[in-house]
Amino acid sequence: MVTVDIEELATRLASGGALSSSELRELAASRDLIGLGMLAADVRARLHGARGTFVRVETLAVPADARGWAFELAPEAGEVRLDGVPASLDAAVAAVAGVRALTSLPLSGWSLDVLAGLGPLDAVLPALKAAGLDAVATARLDRLDLAQLQAVASAGLAIQLVTLGTPLDGDALLDALEQLRAWQAATGVVRACAPLPVEQPTDAPTTGFDDMRHVALARIALDNVAHLSAHWTRMGAKLSQSCLLFGADDIDAVPARDDMPHGPRRAIVEEVRRNIAAASLEVIERDGAWRPRGAA
Repeated sequence: MVTVDIEELATRLASGGALSSSELRELAASRDLIGLGMLAADVRARLHGARGTFVRVETLAVPADARGWAFELAPEAGEVRLDGVPASLDAAVAAVAGVRALTSLPLSGWSLDVLAGLGPLDAVLPALKAAGLDAVATARLDRLDLAQLQAVASAGLAIQLVTLGTPLDGDALLDALEQLRAWQAATGVVRACAPLPVEQPTDAPTTGFDDMRHVALARIALDNVAHLSAHWTRMGAKLSQSCLLFGADDIDAVPARDDMPHGPRRAIVEEVRRNIAAASLEVIERDGAWRPRGAA
């Protein structure tokens, strides 16, 4: 069993220092989940104080051909996020321009994979920026490279959320996190990371212990990525709250629409607020640019 001096590492992190690659690997090999969580919480506190944010997202499924496309925007939304697979760059530009004509809300769109399928990113991204896009919605770390991030930066865009694609552990996880940290140092375009995988093999699902260890390691390793997010739609209430206890500071993808079938006290947004407060964080609703939307 690896023994790690948590107090010594905490002192260095509190002073703004970073851990070496070997120290991160020693932490990853440790079974001291509580100590690891405390370190991650310290890093979060240094970056964000006691603030815990969330955003309500209006996700619009864009048809392949957006000409004549009709849609509505929920007034509760703090961000509009475009999804689907446009038939062409022209269709994507038309969708962005159509939404931008109706709202000044922060507007993100598609995954970087989808956008790369529309043509060279150094042509696609500036066209979407000119039409009114503020950010690429998501990018999978296992499909990402520095040239893509540089194209995002050159277009004056950001990436709202970088996610893990498939489960990683041990050196593979830390290699991926350290690569993202280096790319972020070079480009600065990543706004947040959601460090749990979007794909889970049914024959070997990750455990809660491993999930929280990975969240804490990501918060410690990615000291130049401002936010660590839990994806509410994908994770649900319990896992999102656990992420907040192990270094996350934000809940992303809270649905902007809620029919409240169980009454207002059990509305999704109220559950989100309770989860953030239960993690001893100040509840702040934000928009897609991380600006506060007023008292939560």
